[in-house]
Amino acid sequence: MKHSSQLKLSIIVASMNSAKGIGQTISSIAKQNYENLEVIFIDGGSDDDTLKIINDCTLSDIKVVSEADEGIADAWNKGLNLCSGDVITILNSDDYYDDGVIEKVMPYFTTSDIPLIGFGDVTVINEESGDRTKVFGKSRGKIGLLNGFGFLHPSVFFNRKALDSVGEFNKKIMVAMDADWLLRAYFGGVSFRKIPSHTFMLTGGVSDVNKYTGVGEYLDALIRQGYSGNFVLLFFALRFLGHLRSILTLGRL
Repeated sequence: MKHSSQLKLSIIVASMNSAKGIGQTISSIAKQNYENLEVIFIDGGSDDDTLKIINDCTLSDIKVVSEADEGIADAWNKGLNLCSGDVITILNSDDYYDDGVIEKVMPYFTTSDIPLIGFGDVTVINEESGDRTKVFGKSRGKIGLLNGFGFLHPSVFFNRKALDSVGEFNKKIMVAMDADWLLRAYFGGVSFRKIPSHTFMLTGGVSDVNKYTGVGEYLDALIRQGYSGNFVLLFFALRFLGHLRSILTLGRL
């Protein structure tokens, strides 16, 4: 059994014209008090200063790939195929870690000889207003999953046994590829555990811009895992009516 400092962490960062935020992402990794890590940058062929910022960084163990891809899932899969860590995590190119997170997270994987996915908290930052909302990660049962996972993917760390169990991301999914992967893990018997992970996430990513596409893809993923199509559609219809009622009520105030 390895001590936590002996476990190698692989951080996968997918980017595309991310010069505005990737410097803060890299800085948050560099400030972590954990040396046994590698960072794999999968760039989609940026034509801004993204690659310059990556290549100028002081991180000691990096791999950089810059080429056209078939979407985020394809980029993440390229990172998975290149990584050598015992534990793996995926960080958006404009998100960043809280100080000291990695050294807090890694001990949770030292005693695990089973496929394990750890999840934590995410502070969501509205880039326009600066407003912050902290999403406290929590687990949900089969019925609760109809309303989505109780945590956000930037907080997720998983061991190699989980990757071997679940496999790669589905390249046919454009937005909800992370939720599809997590559903496959959940119904494949992978263990989920709350860990002291805390990531800052800016709004405006692919899942925000293509929100309704993501909802549809998540619905399809639920059905692939055995949920009744009619039941899922009824749940989402009721949820939509609930949101509509809230909007109308606010409009009367």
